[in-house]
Amino acid sequence: MMTSRSQKGAHRIAGRLLVLVWDVLGLAAISACLLTAMATPALAYVDPSVMTYTIQALAAVAVALSAVLGVAFRRTRRALMRILHVDEGAGRVAEPAVSRIDPSGKAAADAAAREALAAAGGNARGAATGRPAGVPWRRRLALSLLASALLAFTVLVVAPLELVAGSSSSLLFGVRQIWQLVVVAGLLIALACGFALTVLRGRAFDVVVAVVAALGVGAFAEVMFMNSSLPVADGNLVDWTQYNRITFVSLAVWVAIVAGLVTLVARRPRVGRAVVAVASVVLIIVQSAGVVDIVAKAESEPEAITITEKGLFDVSAKKNVVCFVLDMTDTADAEKAFADNPAMLDGLDGFTWYQNSVGSMIPTRYGIPSLLTGVRPKPGEDAADFLANMYTSSYFLDDVAAQGYTTGVYSDTAGWIDGWDGYLGQRVENFESTSEVAKQTLDWQGTLSILYRCALYRDLPWVSKPFFWFYTDQINQGMVSSASASSPDVTPYAMDDPAYFAKLNESGLTTNDEDASFRFIHLIGTHWPYIMDADGNKVPESSDWESQMVGAFKIVRTYLDELKRLGLYDSTTVVITADHGTWYLTPDEINGVTTPIIFVKPAQSAEADSVPCQISQQPVSHYDLQATMLKGMGASQDVLDHYGEYNKAIEDRNDPADRLRYYLMTTSNGKLDTSWREYEVSGDSQDFANWHLDGNDWIITDDDAERIWH
Repeated sequence: MMTSRSQKGAHRIAGRLLVLVWDVLGLAAISACLLTAMATPALAYVDPSVMTYTIQALAAVAVALSAVLGVAFRRTRRALMRILHVDEGAGRVAEPAVSRIDPSGKAAADAAAREALAAAGGNARGAATGRPAGVPWRRRLALSLLASALLAFTVLVVAPLELVAGSSSSLLFGVRQIWQLVVVAGLLIALACGFALTVLRGRAFDVVVAVVAALGVGAFAEVMFMNSSLPVADGNLVDWTQYNRITFVSLAVWVAIVAGLVTLVARRPRVGRAVVAVASVVLIIVQSAGVVDIVAKAESEPEAITITEKGLFDVSAKKNVVCFVLDMTDTADAEKAFADNPAMLDGLDGFTWYQNSVGSMIPTRYGIPSLLTGVRPKPGEDAADFLANMYTSSYFLDDVAAQGYTTGVYSDTAGWIDGWDGYLGQRVENFESTSEVAKQTLDWQGTLSILYRCALYRDLPWVSKPFFWFYTDQINQGMVSSASASSPDVTPYAMDDPAYFAKLNESGLTTNDEDASFRFIHLIGTHWPYIMDADGNKVPESSDWESQMVGAFKIVRTYLDELKRLGLYDSTTVVITADHGTWYLTPDEINGVTTPIIFVKPAQSAEADSVPCQISQQPVSHYDLQATMLKGMGASQDVLDHYGEYNKAIEDRNDPADRLRYYLMTTSNGKLDTSWREYEVSGDSQDFANWHLDGNDWIITDDDAERIWH
């Protein structure tokens, strides 16, 4: 028969077990509520960054509901413990009740308090000094880890992953290749910061932890509410004075968040610590839902392919066609640069510079696919349908292959349009699995460095953004190891003109085993930012576009000199053009001409190739270039007839001066494309009086724009 004492012990154990079961059930209920914030598969495309914000909003609702459920759970738990006579505080040391004492009795009261604390294992020193006992190390560790995790997770994990997911079509590596690196690095930084903060004690600890948590909250608020007018990272210099209002608002919000939390922990430490802990947990959970969705989506997609340097510095010993695309190199600008630098065109023997030129589409995300396809949207055609079929409706690369030419396309912008990977992957030689390329060439230090810079630009207040300004090419350049000794077959092609020039000077051109080679080489040219001098060397960013253009032509001339050295210059057709001329964001019409350079040198006799570069005012178009290159490959007229009215090589055309040519400008709301508007150009393309809208417009919906842009 059990004794009374053993019965009480058994009763207490049973009660505690019942409370434990209740705790487990409560945790399960709250977890189920939070799981509603997790992403589920959707049969529609939604941009990752937009989806992340949506998920975060839903997660916030789920967290709020779980908080309500938590309150109900705690009250029910207390009632259950009273009914079962379970004392959760049994064995704990409690502070004595506070009572008023006479000043003359303070010494005796202090002595009694010290004895009581010593007997209970308390902090006698704290009582002796009159200061409250400090926060135990374990609690400091837990609190500092939460605050550090919030800041590190928000800035060093969420931001990089969202940025990469939102720009995957223009980056060498995507979420699948970098997410583990980003998550592990963020976790290690959070742990290091969390342990470091525990060195602090007392008020210093509370204040520093509050500041860390406030920075995490501020970064979250910045992205959610204050980044709607953030400039596009296209390399163009930004006039930050246009953003004075949002800069002030952003700074005021950040100051309010930091000051409010620091004041709270200074005046009411316990409440402040609780706020820090709750805010950290809630925001980590809310953002985790978006991160899980981004990673799950990336891992579920088919393996991406990467354009590599395979074939970049070799040509056929028999027949070649080479097309250089110098990004955003405008005819009017080239005329000015040539006037100031007469040697700019030295070495372009046998070329003709067609100054009365008209482009096709603008900006680069349309201009490069246009050059690789030669297709135009039909009046009334849906913009999304045109983009979806832009590659597959083209004859060009199939016609190139039919002439016996193997193709190498070197650009970071060929993949803006849907279907590019399947189409080019079957017709272009220099493609490799992105994951395989990442194994060989991903620079983890460079990747983290550039992604953290991008994250700070995005997440910090507006007043600090100019110090972290970046452009897309910097991300690609940072991701690839400059010291990589990998084969060109697995070295990704990153647009970096000074680096390309250095490799060209180092290795020169070699001949391959191909019967005929087609090379399409996209360089930065005269696009922002201006980081190259007239000799092709990398320099600090400036406004000197002219030196960069001269340097770009020097790179091309060096390539041509290599063809001459190999004895292949006369047998090679070379086109030097741009994807578009000068360009700027506008919601309506352009206010001046924008024409890409067009230089052509056919495969011809040594005598013809000894003539210095000539200038022609013959009216030409981007859409003439496919027939020009195919003719250089030996294509028959039947093949050229695929291109309708553009079925003659430029050197064979003899059009009247008022020949109609067509150019599609792109309107923008400052963030996304809104439409294409077609211009007819008749006469001298350098005279804007000859440019007229013809009424053909193609509306780009928000869904199309989100998909195109990302």
